Amino acid sequence: MQGHEFRHDAPINEPKKQASIVVVDPSPLSLIATAGVMHSRGYGCVCARTADSAIEALKMGNQDLVLWDVADDAAAVLESIESMRKIPGYETLSVVMIAESRWAGLEKKAEAMKVPTRCLFKPIDPNALLAVVDHLLWMPSLISAHRKRGTKPSQLGWITL
Repeated sequence: MQGHEFRHDAPINEPKKQASIVVVDPSPLSLIATAGVMHSRGYGCVCARTADSAIEALKMGNQDLVLWDVADDAAAVLESIESMRKIPGYETLSVVMIAESRWAGLEKKAEAMKVPTRCLFKPIDPNALLAVVDHLLWMPSLISAHRKRGTKPSQLGWITL
């Protein structure tokens, strides 16, 4: 995008993260922009514009997280996420949904899911998105342990940002 730059302030010798993310967005421009942000931080990305393509992406090898722009149909996205989690090996697949403010309440549905699922509302700050993605990828056992006990960690910001 002209006139916009994503700054990566981490040291150049930062180790690459070993995770693969399925980025789903029906809009080609935001799909490429979102995947670009993830790729700049060292994540491998598989891009998909439809739910069917996202499900096919899971067959391409181990995918660690789905980052999904819900666009015009939040209900269909929730249904697709449930379908993905029925695929053997993906029962605990973490998901970050990105939504317009008109989908207020979607974050409550996301938090109620048994598997870590988060919802962020546009406009999205790339650093906040990366923080949520990092959290879901690298602390899933912490999240699961607290869900099983019905508690939240004592430090603010560990579960919800």
